[in-house]
Amino acid sequence: MGLCPASPPPENNKPKDSKPSVLVIDVHGEIVDSIDLTSPDSDFWERENTVKVSTIEISKIIKKYEKEDNIKAFILDIDSNGGGGEPLYDLIKQIRNLDKPVVSVIRDQALSGGYYMASATDRIFANELSNIADIGYITVIDYSKDNISYKKCFISSSEYKAMYYDDCEGFGRTDVYKTTKNRLIESTRIMAREIATFRNLPEPHVQKLADGTIFTGIGALKLGLIDEIGGVHEANDWLESELGSELEIIYYREFKK
Repeated sequence: MGLCPASPPPENNKPKDSKPSVLVIDVHGEIVDSIDLTSPDSDFWERENTVKVSTIEISKIIKKYEKEDNIKAFILDIDSNGGGGEPLYDLIKQIRNLDKPVVSVIRDQALSGGYYMASATDRIFANELSNIADIGYITVIDYSKDNISYKKCFISSSEYKAMYYDDCEGFGRTDVYKTTKNRLIESTRIMAREIATFRNLPEPHVQKLADGTIFTGIGALKLGLIDEIGGVHEANDWLESELGSELEIIYYREFKK
């Protein structure tokens, strides 16, 4: 399930002991700024029945627990079809600047913004058949086709995303469409460039992959988009090796209430 829209847990909701530990944080669902309906940053109104996860909440959790001496590292347990917003970029910067290691474990999928987040971490693990990448952007514009009725125009950054999202009959030749399309293409180039930097990959290689294509875990491994096939325990083994210490796996979902 997605991360509940709650504030970071109070002081008494901590692990019961002070053993060196890794904190697993769920990133399950569509990535939005906030799932607080009273927040001006909330995207909840877009698709009310979709499971959502808030980048603002994830940022708060990391900020709180990076100060705990017994928390030596973080694992982001990702199962997301994407999403974004300015707080996602802020969270990525936060992850990159952390003094403690952060590792991603991809369950069923890490697409678009979900993969962008994963790419910012120190190492990526995934299942063999996970759906990975879908690098690019989409947006939605309301427009009038006949000055009477309105419909939504789903604009995408690339050919493969267009197969699912571009639906702009009677609107595709307008300046608004072209400007928006070009902005999405440029934003995708920037995302691909940053992913290449995060992953230590040649930029042309990642730019070529940034067309909305979705890869399996095995395919992503061959392309350098992930590091290993595995889950939380394999990620913990790697962290223990890097830190030279045994780590207890602690799930935030189990003590946040």
